[in-house]
Amino acid sequence: MINIDQISFSYPRKRIFNDFSLKLDGRIIGLIGKNGAGKSTLVQLMTGLRRVKSGDIYIDDINVRTHRKTNLRNMGVMFEDSEFPPWATLREHLRFVGQLRGMKPSEAEEEGIDILNRFGIGDKVDEKFQNLSAGMKQKFGIAQALIGSPKYVILDEPTANLDVGARILALEYFQDLAYEKDMRFVILSHILHDLEKVCDEIAIIDDGNLIHQSSMSEIMDNYIVKEYSIRLKDSESCDEVEKLVSSKGMKTSRRGLTLKVTIHNSEELDSLRPLVPSQLIPVRSVLEQLFIDSVGVDID
Repeated sequence: MINIDQISFSYPRKRIFNDFSLKLDGRIIGLIGKNGAGKSTLVQLMTGLRRVKSGDIYIDDINVRTHRKTNLRNMGVMFEDSEFPPWATLREHLRFVGQLRGMKPSEAEEEGIDILNRFGIGDKVDEKFQNLSAGMKQKFGIAQALIGSPKYVILDEPTANLDVGARILALEYFQDLAYEKDMRFVILSHILHDLEKVCDEIAIIDDGNLIHQSSMSEIMDNYIVKEYSIRLKDSESCDEVEKLVSSKGMKTSRRGLTLKVTIHNSEELDSLRPLVPSQLIPVRSVLEQLFIDSVGVDID
């Protein structure tokens, strides 16, 4: 378990956390929030790169502040826009990271290359980091965080810059490691439908405050998407459906032959379905809806 206990932290001109507490105990945890909410700072505090002003962070009851090296041996980290010394090869980086985790250089190299092969870039192991494309750098960032099978892995925007196939591969790989090797993941991402697929726990922070935390199953059971689009075959059908839906007190907007309907609860959704001659298409995912409701995002 990661236990963040009443921490406070400020930059010279901005307070980030004030008596902030959070317990993370899922296998794959999604940590989400708007830009500037404090997510990346929290990762730096959890890894000991920055020190809390007050309070404590414990990882499996080990204090990050007093046992930073011990925790880092059990933790893999990928920061957003991770950069590595550009002149070194991927092979050299893998050996170095493995040594930091207590591995023999040859073991780290072998395991790292195996992970790179999964992502289709094992043949780049003797390339210098600076020569990689953005997507390749992203894949390497994931690989170096996973070597040694650390118990905790913190990934900041791991699927950014990845194509669809690589994103699916990465997400499935995280699930395999979480359930087969009992590794624990904390994933920061703005791609919320990715998190919805793999996370068993979600925490939302905003302006340095925890505003929602629950299991993904609870979210799916208790929240619904509140906007749906309906594609009609002609203007006459669109006019007819729009009048029917509006007569039920639901808000509508129209663009061409596409009608967008806003609902407020599951009862309205149930009453909407019989009125619609074609498929109701959710405008966003359930997790995106929860995030919008929680942080007050203006999407109009």
